[in-house]
Amino acid sequence: MKSSLKIIIKVVILFLMSYATYAQTDHWSGEWNTTFGKLVITKNGAQYTGTFPKGRLTEGKEQNGMLIGKYTRATSPSVTNSLGKKGEYKFILSEDKSKFEGYHKSESDRKWGIADWSGEKIWGHTIPVIVSSDIPHVVTPSWTGTWESTTGHIFKILDTGNIRTSITDVFAKISVQVAGTTKNYDVKGYFAHDKPEVFQGTLYQANGWDAGLIVIAYGMPKIDDFTGFIWFGSDSPKMDISAHRTSSAKPTVKIF
Repeated sequence: MKSSLKIIIKVVILFLMSYATYAQTDHWSGEWNTTFGKLVITKNGAQYTGTFPKGRLTEGKEQNGMLIGKYTRATSPSVTNSLGKKGEYKFILSEDKSKFEGYHKSESDRKWGIADWSGEKIWGHTIPVIVSSDIPHVVTPSWTGTWESTTGHIFKILDTGNIRTSITDVFAKISVQVAGTTKNYDVKGYFAHDKPEVFQGTLYQANGWDAGLIVIAYGMPKIDDFTGFIWFGSDSPKMDISAHRTSSAKPTVKIF
């Protein structure tokens, strides 16, 4: 009971701290319900990126109260709309910062269309983007980088950016201490776009056999930390794990 209470308190404190930081620094970062589905906007330095169903925002920047940039989409013959495969966007934030009025211009358009990409903020669901001072290129909730624990566990994780419907592929190579022995595993996993701060994957041994499960949550107890567990099956208890990101460089991992 005490352990559960501590976890709940940590989650509440993290949310309140994150929300306060968000309110002070940036109004665009977070989740939005929009004309073309849920849009998640993140910020790194002065640049913004984002994801929406089968698409991404790139090269975003704030200019005179607007967010402007480019977008790309993965389309199929059966799914068409005015966005096309790529183009430009501009979002105009409302006075109360809760909505935006949006315009877009696809690669085949010669001028901006009417206001047709509107959005409304989803409050309280996404941890705001906070760029660590000692790792200036990390963007929440990207999992890419090397994470290390004080107990000798090492996690090399690659967020591929490969979007498949509502998930993004993530691969990893981990080295963990189990009963005093170092064990190495390749990991194939994903995060769901409605919950990008949680990564789960399957552990594989060198012979290709399924060895277990890993589930970790980003931002606990603070930014650039994660906590979670590894489970090797019904005959074994869950092994609690935690680590801190020590590098945001892309590691070399096995791509299944």
